[in-house]
Amino acid sequence: MTEPVPTYAQQAYAILYNRFADQPFNSNYLAWFLGKSMVKKTLHVLEKKGWIQRVKKGSYVCVRPDETFRAMVMLRVPRLLDEAGKAYVYTGASAVEVWTDYIYIQRSWEHSPYFVKVLRKDVAFWTRYFRGHRVNVFVREARPSIGEFVVLFPEGKLEFDVYKAKPVDKLKEVVRFCEGNIESFEYPLAYLKRKFAVKTRVRIDERVLDEVAKVV
Repeated sequence: MTEPVPTYAQQAYAILYNRFADQPFNSNYLAWFLGKSMVKKTLHVLEKKGWIQRVKKGSYVCVRPDETFRAMVMLRVPRLLDEAGKAYVYTGASAVEVWTDYIYIQRSWEHSPYFVKVLRKDVAFWTRYFRGHRVNVFVREARPSIGEFVVLFPEGKLEFDVYKAKPVDKLKEVVRFCEGNIESFEYPLAYLKRKFAVKTRVRIDERVLDEVAKVV
């Protein structure tokens, strides 16, 4: 999984790739231009973020630029959430994604939001954590952002269900969310109605229900 790196590391990568392409290079090569501690730091960052790979001790090879940049727009947030070791719950449109088995998807490479409830006491941790992985993070309200970003909703306690191994808002809350945003979520609500036989106070177009029946 590739992540963005600081400018100094990008510059080093550009030099290394243009000099060695896909051939292994010795870690001492950068010592012609940088101090020992900076060489160590630069190689560590590039390897950790997936821009170079270790071949053996003291020897590395550059990941191809097309692979590097393609991997950078792959979805990372679900993995980061699972690896954080803190409680969280998918909410809002993200909860709709989970409960509809991703028949409804709100994301693209250009714009990929995640709406997540977390414990109020953990907000500072989550903010540092995502920023440390160069993922934009906001609290309660999203702001313009490109690529993946996370909107945190602080809670005193977390109540949730687990669906397909994911902590997610209870189904009745997701139904209410769809009802309250029916212009955008009529199809997901129809899916939930067909699959889980949920009751809804909102009238769903029969044509939408018929369309959903083909995939449930």
